[in-house]
Amino acid sequence: MEIQSEESVNNHFSIVIPVYNEGKMIRSVLEHLRSDLDGYGMAGRYEIVCVNDASCDNSGEILRSIDFIHLVEHKINKGYGAALKTGIRAASNATILIMDSDGQHLAQDIPKLLEQYEMGGMVVGARGITQTQSKRILGKIVLSWLANRLFDYDIKDLNSGFRIFNRLDAIHYFHVCSDRFSFTTSQTLAYISDDKPIVYIPINIQMRTEGKSMVNMRAGFRAILKVLQIAMIFKPLRVILPAVFFFGALTFLSLVRDLITFDMTDTTLTLFIATVMLFVFALLSDQLSTIRREMWSFGFGTRDKG
Repeated sequence: MEIQSEESVNNHFSIVIPVYNEGKMIRSVLEHLRSDLDGYGMAGRYEIVCVNDASCDNSGEILRSIDFIHLVEHKINKGYGAALKTGIRAASNATILIMDSDGQHLAQDIPKLLEQYEMGGMVVGARGITQTQSKRILGKIVLSWLANRLFDYDIKDLNSGFRIFNRLDAIHYFHVCSDRFSFTTSQTLAYISDDKPIVYIPINIQMRTEGKSMVNMRAGFRAILKVLQIAMIFKPLRVILPAVFFFGALTFLSLVRDLITFDMTDTTLTLFIATVMLFVFALLSDQLSTIRREMWSFGFGTRDKG
């Protein structure tokens, strides 16, 4: 498969759309997408890659009947992130735009994202907090707060599924990106950790009118764990040092109490040992993180080459 060169990055792009049980919406979404993009003068500049992630409804049948898309199908359900990885690998252009299949992302925002895109970075369509379903707002706030604190970055929208990036850059991080709904969260944090530029463009979304979202509380917990995992890979000190300071403070308080009572307790000794072990673990983790990133910079340690 021939991938287009960097010189053509602003001329041609691939739209990757993961599909799972969207039989009621997918034909309308794809037809409106093509109609709108052609109306913006983009005919011939894009391809649409749809990945049917082993849908249980008639999504596969509908997708197979549409002749203007490149269809890839999973035999078993692998998850949102895995479907994106499959679609990105199958894309024929260097520039990738991902969007959801439920109709919430609007084609009218695509030209705005393309205008801001430059090689080596990523452009993200940022939703407002009020554009999130009410039952997910608290979880979104907690997740964003945690990511902002650990990565020291003003993340406008951590897990927006409407974004543009370079194909090979994305593949470079596949081994740390989730196969589930946390794919976009993982990708955002990996880009931030490697100082890749991210531009946020405000967008409006259209709430789904058919079908049911698969995002639930379990997905939220997985996202939190993924944030911690990525932080441990790229910025372990930000995860471990707070624990070091916490146990250090407990050790100091316990020591003060022992000095007042003239009785050195096992609690103080245990806390001191725990503090030292955590501190050493933090230093080792930071060294391993540095070595790992040096290996990645030379092309070692990445399982996906595209």
